[in-house]
Amino acid sequence: MKRIILIAVLLITITSVKAQKKEIEKARKEIQARNFVRATSYLSQAKRIFAAADNETRAEYYVVDAELKLAEKSLDAKQIELISQSLSRANNYEVTSSLKVRISQINLKIKGFSATIAASEFANKNYSNAAKLYKTAFQSSQDNSHLLKAARSHLLAKEYNDAFKSYNNLFIKGYTNAKTQYVATNVTSNKKEAFSSKAIRDDAITEGLYKNPETITTKSKLPEILRGITAASIPLNKKHEAVAIIDKAVAKMPENKMLLNQVSHLYKKLEAHDKYNAVLDQLIKVSPNDPSLYYNSAVYSAQNNDHERAKKYYKKALGVDPNYINAKINLSMLILEKDKVINDEMNDLGESETDYARYEKLKQKRINLYYEVLPYLKSIVKSQPQNEGFAKKLQNINSFISKDTKLTISQEN
Repeated sequence: MKRIILIAVLLITITSVKAQKKEIEKARKEIQARNFVRATSYLSQAKRIFAAADNETRAEYYVVDAELKLAEKSLDAKQIELISQSLSRANNYEVTSSLKVRISQINLKIKGFSATIAASEFANKNYSNAAKLYKTAFQSSQDNSHLLKAARSHLLAKEYNDAFKSYNNLFIKGYTNAKTQYVATNVTSNKKEAFSSKAIRDDAITEGLYKNPETITTKSKLPEILRGITAASIPLNKKHEAVAIIDKAVAKMPENKMLLNQVSHLYKKLEAHDKYNAVLDQLIKVSPNDPSLYYNSAVYSAQNNDHERAKKYYKKALGVDPNYINAKINLSMLILEKDKVINDEMNDLGESETDYARYEKLKQKRINLYYEVLPYLKSIVKSQPQNEGFAKKLQNINSFISKDTKLTISQEN
């Protein structure tokens, strides 16, 4: 009896598998005929008896399902994801050589459209979808520009780990996209055109078809890559890794002024104080007559409580440009920071002989401080007579020095 039942079950199973294969084949033909409603119906019927199918038939079902999704709707991020899911499920079963060919064809079509769809997703601010699609396009073409766009998208989607990995991958590859273009102006259209080589361009000029040859280097993407690494590293607490990557870039181009300018800002964001100062000093070597470099270094040093370096570099800025008013203002304020400390100590002293001796020393220290700041205050007030704050400071200092040293210092000097 059991044997009869087993045979009956087996016959039913075989019949079911054959029926399912027929439904799947019908669905495939309807897809080719672009009868998508019928194709969907046949696949639904095949799905009902899915449990009875063998692994090869199940793989076939999911491949046809992917082919239907690819054909019936215009591709977008969601549709590509659904197709990818169907192919992934197919690969869980027995994929024959003919199915592998069809899967490969589907993937090629998806990858061919990925960059275009990614651009649309990016424009619609669907950054996470755009990143996935740009990566698909990169995997298909190995075009690093797609990987850069994927990195940008990850960053905007706040997918910092993926952004860091993508940007770092580009850095390791040495990708900059800086290209040399050989350009000349078309005599007929008067428009600039690029040539694939210098020799071809020069021949066109010799023939009289073009004029005004130029050699142009396109802008490097390296600064953007380093900015992306920096931005992604901060929320990931990977500042040290970012600094190490930037160090490598600087080591390769230690005299590239554009790069040094870029990385100085990045070191600042990463709170790499010594690195920032070192880059500023390197920039100063390249451009020793640029007062803004000294000024920026001084401001940063003051913010990080390195007052001696700040004072030194404010003075260097004024050495290059004696009329650099912001340097005078900041230097004056930096010098006068000590005045409050001195004044507070003077007010806290008692009436003992020791306190009196200390008071006299502090008073002289204060007078010396005022003499140091006076030239800067006078210059500020002279160039900015409407600046009431500094005019008041100058008046108070003049009054203190005149009272305590019996010396009148003219504000006009």
